[in-house]
Amino acid sequence: MSLSLQILGASCAVPNPGAATSCYLLRTATTTVLLECGHGAIGKLAGQADPGDLDAVVITHMHPDHCMDLVALRNYWFVHRSDRLPLHLPSNGPSVLRGIAVALELPADYFDRVFDIRSYGPEQPLTIGQLRFESLRTRHNTVANAVRVSDPDGRNLVFSSDTGWFAEFEDFARGTDLLLLELTDARTPDGPDRWHLCPRDGARIINAAQPSEVLLTHYFAASAAQILQDVSEACPGVGVELAVEGESHHVGH
Repeated sequence: MSLSLQILGASCAVPNPGAATSCYLLRTATTTVLLECGHGAIGKLAGQADPGDLDAVVITHMHPDHCMDLVALRNYWFVHRSDRLPLHLPSNGPSVLRGIAVALELPADYFDRVFDIRSYGPEQPLTIGQLRFESLRTRHNTVANAVRVSDPDGRNLVFSSDTGWFAEFEDFARGTDLLLLELTDARTPDGPDRWHLCPRDGARIINAAQPSEVLLTHYFAASAAQILQDVSEACPGVGVELAVEGESHHVGH
């Protein structure tokens, strides 16, 4: 079984109607990894697979729309499994997660009892079963990692996480089989501090990186069709689609 990507949640910080925020399931024949765990993620995951079959979880940054359903996953794992689930977080993640527990008036080790919490970053690549994760710090208003995920046959996908445009990401994504690209802003916002991509900047990345295919994610449903049209028109020759909940994609098919 080649590397596959299943979309469990593709909303931005405000969930689209009936939808979940950032959450993606990565699978090979022997490895299952949850990438992100935003609002509503575990309910969506349970509709597609047994959460108890996960080999690990990888979180790119600690904003709620990317990690808050770790509470639900923690409770599921506590009830159904006796071992600890590897949880890979950005460098600030362990302290943020323990702070969430304290803020909820739970024991400080509430998450540690269930998760084997580890941190990763550009200097700390991960190997989880058959999958290798390399990362790049993005341009966002907290510590955030874009990731390149590769299987043993060299098939790979790149996930942007949340980011504004920066040149290094174009190099990081260059030639990937599948680019999962956040596209939050329907129009180019004013000001120098831009923490998300707009169609102009997304197209700039796609045209530079030349991935085999592109899935746009982290979007508002109301602006999704226009974003897709704007990016597609600016990127002739590259297949660009919206990431749609429930759909699966075989990477490098």
